[in-house]
Amino acid sequence: MELFIILALGYGASYLTFILLKRAFRSESTKEWIISPDANRSVDSATLHRSVRLNSAVSVAFMFGCAFAFSGFLVYSGDVVLWHIPLQVVAVTLIYDFLYYAVHRYPFHEWKMLRKVHAVHHKPRHPRGVDSLLLHPAETCIGLGALLVSVAVVGGVHVYSFAVLFISYTVLNVINHAGLNFQRFPLRTLGMLAVKHDKHHHTMRSGNYAFLTTLPDTLFGTAE
Repeated sequence: MELFIILALGYGASYLTFILLKRAFRSESTKEWIISPDANRSVDSATLHRSVRLNSAVSVAFMFGCAFAFSGFLVYSGDVVLWHIPLQVVAVTLIYDFLYYAVHRYPFHEWKMLRKVHAVHHKPRHPRGVDSLLLHPAETCIGLGALLVSVAVVGGVHVYSFAVLFISYTVLNVINHAGLNFQRFPLRTLGMLAVKHDKHHHTMRSGNYAFLTTLPDTLFGTAE
């Protein structure tokens, strides 16, 4: 039951983040933070909203289905040594970012294997929060699956660690696509990530493949 509550909180946090960023985008006080005034999105509004509804449903079904099937393997509860929680969060974050980097760079971009699948997500040249759900459903499952694989690699995590990981994942997914370069502490780092992801969306040949950090791109020379 705890895991299902965490999933609900994660999706709720994602929606709340989207609403707050949408308001920030329209505010005069944050007008200078806008990376580009035009999303330059090559799909119509109906297609965008259809994708949002579809991928929202796919994401919820995938995660709740995996929680029902694999919760005993991926997540445990009960007593935990407190320092294990940040250790698990950092370990899974790093594993995920390098795993996602590899998938994003090669099957999605450099190889032809999943390039057409990922091309759906590149319809906007300057993404907004809503574009975090402009995806092929297969990409939605691949991204979430990579997170669960990363959890499995460390042998499973405590339920509190998973709460931090999943809520951070859903919120950062929206912020990375927000189209806002935050200028105020403590959000400047998030603004930098949004700028880098905006550059990634310019063409299918752009760098900045990592999702949560800049470390993989820095190490492999694909940072822009």
